[in-house]
Amino acid sequence: MSDEARRREPEMCGISGFWGARDRGLLEAMTESLHHRGPDDVGYHESESASLGFRRLSIIDLEHGNQPMSMDAERLHLVYNGEVYNFRELRAELESAGHSFGTTCDAEVVLHAFAQWGVECFRRFNGMWACALLDQRDGDARLVLARDHFGIKPLFYARHGGRVLFGSEIKALLQDTTFPRRVDEQQMYEYLRYGLFDHNDATFFDGVRQVPAAAYAVVDARGIAETKYWTPALSEDGDPSPAAFRAVFERAVQRRLVADVPVGICLSGGLDSSSICTIMAQQLRDHVRDTESLGDRLKTFSAFFPGDPIDESAYVKTVLDKTGADSSVVEPTDQDFIRELEAWVWHMEEPMVSSAPFAMWMVMRLARRQVKVTLDGQAGDELLAGYDHYPYVYLRQLLRERRYAEFAREAWQSRDVVGPLVRRRLRDRRRRVQTAPLLRGDFIRAHRPPQDDLLQDFMTYSLPPLLRYEDRASMAHSLEARLPFLDQELVEHILRLPARAIIHHGWSRAVLRQALHGVLPRKVERRRKKIGFTTPEFRWYRRQRAVLQSLMRSPSFTRRPYWKGAAVAEAFRRACAGEMEESMFFWRAVNAEVWLRVFIDGATRALDAASFEGGFVRRGDAARGSTGDGICSWKRAARSGRVSPCVPRCSFPATTSPPRSSPAWSSWPATASLSRTAICSLSARNRWRSARDDLCRSPTCTHPVWRGCCRDWSRARAPVSGSAIRARCSWPSTRPARPASCWPPQHQRSPGPSDCAASSTAWRATA
Repeated sequence: MSDEARRREPEMCGISGFWGARDRGLLEAMTESLHHRGPDDVGYHESESASLGFRRLSIIDLEHGNQPMSMDAERLHLVYNGEVYNFRELRAELESAGHSFGTTCDAEVVLHAFAQWGVECFRRFNGMWACALLDQRDGDARLVLARDHFGIKPLFYARHGGRVLFGSEIKALLQDTTFPRRVDEQQMYEYLRYGLFDHNDATFFDGVRQVPAAAYAVVDARGIAETKYWTPALSEDGDPSPAAFRAVFERAVQRRLVADVPVGICLSGGLDSSSICTIMAQQLRDHVRDTESLGDRLKTFSAFFPGDPIDESAYVKTVLDKTGADSSVVEPTDQDFIRELEAWVWHMEEPMVSSAPFAMWMVMRLARRQVKVTLDGQAGDELLAGYDHYPYVYLRQLLRERRYAEFAREAWQSRDVVGPLVRRRLRDRRRRVQTAPLLRGDFIRAHRPPQDDLLQDFMTYSLPPLLRYEDRASMAHSLEARLPFLDQELVEHILRLPARAIIHHGWSRAVLRQALHGVLPRKVERRRKKIGFTTPEFRWYRRQRAVLQSLMRSPSFTRRPYWKGAAVAEAFRRACAGEMEESMFFWRAVNAEVWLRVFIDGATRALDAASFEGGFVRRGDAARGSTGDGICSWKRAARSGRVSPCVPRCSFPATTSPPRSSPAWSSWPATASLSRTAICSLSARNRWRSARDDLCRSPTCTHPVWRGCCRDWSRARAPVSGSAIRARCSWPSTRPARPASCWPPQHQRSPGPSDCAASSTAWRATA
């Protein structure tokens, strides 16, 4: 390995600090909250004007690249998170201007670039980065906070208590125990009503903002001033040839191979990640510069969903056959999803539009076991019209422009993509979930509809949340994720392409397909349907409706000022039964509730072991004391005789059993043939109906105890005996050894699946 290679390391890190009086305890707490972003090293700088904190994810050469980094007689200080891929070119330019360097890391180049060009340096950087610079050279100190062109790396700030707090993640700001944790009601309204998120510079935390993409904020004695340094510009005067595109694309991939540690790729089987993977494999075979980081064999990381319609394993395998790459696979399940929901929400920090990014979360964890750097295909769909709805949008544009001949040709050639989309929209129109009736009237009246500024998905609606998911999922596992499609040179090349290079003859991402013809496997090159790293979302919700209904019917959920809890739960029941649209509003309500429990109600400052075992339940009603000693709140309704005990209202802690003295120990059938553990395992295998109205209504089901509680025999067409039920459901045939006092005598009451709703491990201790 060359001397440069030994001394060159990525600075994937966490930065934090504040403008204002010294407070060492606060600075250390803020920086420690970002330990996952940089577990290998820590550094601080304090002055009377501002304090800087730094967590480092070291790659090699621990004695170089440590931060905060200073120059100009300790009057200019930097904490920096990210990568500037054109640092070599910038360094050469700076050296010609008289600068000398003590390391070969890009952080030092960033520091000297600011010293030379001031804030004008930011537009020169090609990479993903966020930084804070304390500049005390001119007597009047100022703090400069800046982000990359696309906002790949995060940076947040807030005014509070005479300070301006900043950090790579919001949780760093929340380490100030005096900071008020309040919901930004407008953000919550736009999220619940319209499904908007990450579409502006506000956050769900009132008073917390993010430095905008392609912008910097200057903090000084006069206040805070934000300035944009770059704005994307569209034109159609670029070179549309596939050869030109391929040359730029190959450079974008090669730039992201610079590392002293193993580099891999997250491979979904889609066109974007497969394109990156095949180029990486080709560059490895050709021994292109910097491919040493790939080792002898390219490593790929994927998520499979065997038997599910979204499974892309067939496409992944064709790429593996083409490239000879090594493959590691994870198979996420709905049990994983529920078990890790709190930890996932904690790291994402703000509500998400769907649960699809959970697959990315699982893939990043898998990748971290073998590599410290991965490449990913994010932003290819936004730049090259990869989503299924883009051909539909393009056709509408052709109609508006009265280009009827082109419209007819493109409509016919994209009929297999547009047709199903139109039919699905027409079908769902009859079953559509109207969100307004599910929200409280005073909540709607108190907030305004969002303002549409006509910006494209690329910078406003689609890309920002994807970048948040990518950053938080990777950094939660101390992994650096790099995005070749957001190479500055490549983006500006694409923004200048004519429309026919993007969608042509019914094919989206036309120029990418043409450029990599013969390199991509034909099965992938000719793909029509976009899937990507996602999950079987509503199918998971159905399987875990016991948990979700339990959440929706909990006192905590029903007390919220945003929604009508009972109406939401009933609409969700109907959606699970196929009577209403599978609306993502239900996920938004669930996500918002878990987020509120974690960040607002509980004022959580760090995760604990229960966070990876369904801890959001513990932080809910049981933690608030609304269910006594944590026992199912359905007991009160059950005693009244008005509500079936199968109504999912349980709020059991996920990993603990109730006290032996608790009433729960006397609420189980004395003649039942199921232990609590068995019931929970059945729930985990999706054998239980959860909500009261989901229970079997078949008049042929005559068994007195288990009536209606098993999905497998809810479709029975003829009377079945108890033994047949047990055989079909794989129930234990003998009663477990347990004191008789553990089982109640009421045969008319089915053991509620909600008893196990917290998780499949809820009663493991009582087995």
